[in-house]
Amino acid sequence: MKKIFTNLFLIIFFLIISLIVILITIGIETNKFNKFISNKASFTKNASLELETVKFKLNPKELSLFLETENPKLTYKKVLVPLRNIKVYIDFISLLKTDPKIKKISLVLEELDITQLNKLSVMIKPSNFKSLLNNKIQKGNLISEIEIFLNDEGNLKDFIAKGNVTGLEAEIIKDFNFSKLNLSFFADKNDVLIKNIYGNLEDLNILDGDVKLNLENGIKIKSNFNSKFNLDE
Repeated sequence: MKKIFTNLFLIIFFLIISLIVILITIGIETNKFNKFISNKASFTKNASLELETVKFKLNPKELSLFLETENPKLTYKKVLVPLRNIKVYIDFISLLKTDPKIKKISLVLEELDITQLNKLSVMIKPSNFKSLLNNKIQKGNLISEIEIFLNDEGNLKDFIAKGNVTGLEAEIIKDFNFSKLNLSFFADKNDVLIKNIYGNLEDLNILDGDVKLNLENGIKIKSNFNSKFNLDE
């Protein structure tokens, strides 16, 4: 009898380990939550989300379950947002109930060029940022990720956006231009941090720089730059 229980325990243990490995690596395909995710993403009449394959997976770092889908089609104000991946983190206890709750949504965007950025400017507020994007930036590529955190009612609690910009060319004022500019950024509801800035500002070579914007009470800016230029010229 003891041997039977030992063997049974080993079989259950093996099945649990196998399930964990599957959840961490390839995931378990399901269509049960397609409509649920689409409805949550379409909380505004201006947005719609189409999903294909959805997989249940496990994040070993956070020990949390999430739903993942590749190449979803998210449309906002009739503009296609080029998403590579969506991860939807579900509250595990709520899965046992009739109303699953989303804790976090992670979006990974495809690399965007300036033409695509101009099209997506309809999503950006305030209007002066739209003007900067549409009229001042001539060239550049953006790689970004956005994490959206929701409260128990399903409303926005906070967000984190991070990524890199490469090959940026922009006109700050007439005949005063940035070129070959690269940078990384991190932003949430209260702060925007732009760092690892290097490139050219006219004949001035920027070796390293950072800008921090605090948005809690108005806009407060702090910045540091290291640069190099030739006094003989």
